[in-house]
Amino acid sequence: MMKKLCWAATLGLSLVVSGVSLADDVVVDSEATTKKLSDVLLKTFKSAPDSVAESQIPGLYQVMYGTEIVYLSADGQYFISGDLLNLKTRENLSEVAQRGVRKKMVDAMEIKPVTFKAKDEKHVLRVFTDIDCGYCAKLHREMEQINAKGITVEYLAFPRAGIGSPSYDKIVSVWCADDQQTAMTKSKARQPVESKTCSNPVKDHYALGQGLGVNGTPALLMESGQLIPGYVPADRLITMLDEAKPKTIFNQ
Repeated sequence: MMKKLCWAATLGLSLVVSGVSLADDVVVDSEATTKKLSDVLLKTFKSAPDSVAESQIPGLYQVMYGTEIVYLSADGQYFISGDLLNLKTRENLSEVAQRGVRKKMVDAMEIKPVTFKAKDEKHVLRVFTDIDCGYCAKLHREMEQINAKGITVEYLAFPRAGIGSPSYDKIVSVWCADDQQTAMTKSKARQPVESKTCSNPVKDHYALGQGLGVNGTPALLMESGQLIPGYVPADRLITMLDEAKPKTIFNQ
C-alpha cells in the first residue's frame, strides 16, 4: 500500500504536505469525519483504508492499510507519513498500533508451523525463516539454549527468493517431511533433505510475512506483535521477551 502512497506524492496531490496545523477550537464529529476521510482516501488512492480512527493528537486521524500507518488531518487536506512518538513515555505509538494489527493477522490464520517446543514454556516466538539464510542457521544452532530458557519457537516459512525458487522447494520439503523437526535441523546444517511435495502452508506463510512487513530473515514475531528483524542471541532474546517493551527510536 505504501507504494500507492508514494505514487500519490509523485503525482503532486494536494493531500501530501509536510505538516498539520489545526485550531484548538475545531470540533469534529468523529464518525462523520472517519467516513469522510475514508472516502477521500478511496478517491485519491483508489483503495479504501482498512481503518481510520482518531489518533492521540486532537484533529489528527490514524489511517491503516494493513500494517502501514499514515496520518490525515480532520479536513482531509494534510497527510503525514512517519512515526508518531510520545516524548513523555518514549513510546512509538505507530509501532504499538502495528503490533495490534500483526497479532490480529496471525491469530486469524491457521499457521501450521514447524515447532521446537520448550519443556517449561514461558514464551512463544514465531520466526520467519529461509533455508538458505546464514543467520537463520545461526539462530537454529542455538535452539537448545533457546528452548532451555523457556522459549518455544514456531517456524514460519519465508523463502526470500520467492515462490518457485530453489529456496522455496527446499522449505516445502521440510514441511512435507515425516519428521519436520529433524528435516529443519538438517536443512539448517546444509545437509540434504529428501525432496518432497505435499499440501503445505509455505505460500500462506510467505504472503502473511509480506503482509506483516517482513523483508528479510530471520524475522522474529513476539507475542505482543512486535516484529524484530534479524538474528538475536539466545541470552538477549529471553530478556527482550521478558521485558516486551514497545519499540522506540531512542534505544535502537
